[in-house]
Amino acid sequence: MKKTATKSPTEKLIDRLSRAEGQIRALKQSLEQAEEISCANFVSQVKAVRSALRAVNDEFIILHLGTCQKLPLTEREIQMAEAIKLLAND
Repeated sequence: MKKTATKSPTEKLIDRLSRAEGQIRALKQSLEQAEEISCANFVSQVKAVRSALRAVNDEFIILHLGTCQKLPLTEREIQMAEAIKLLAND
């Protein structure tokens, strides 16, 4: 049985971005090639892309918070406050 390597958090983020990129490419192609596009389907796909990007953003910030733990206390507090502010304003 072949064992698959566990992906790093960065590799997982890249995979998510690649999927979102594919969704965006499909949206663009539908506009370029289609004479008539279903409004509901198009808007639904745009919402899916936004949701995927929001998830990447949130995961990146959480990953970044993990690296903050290694910083000196003052810098850590600044970085964590900034991350919380970014998450809250989304």
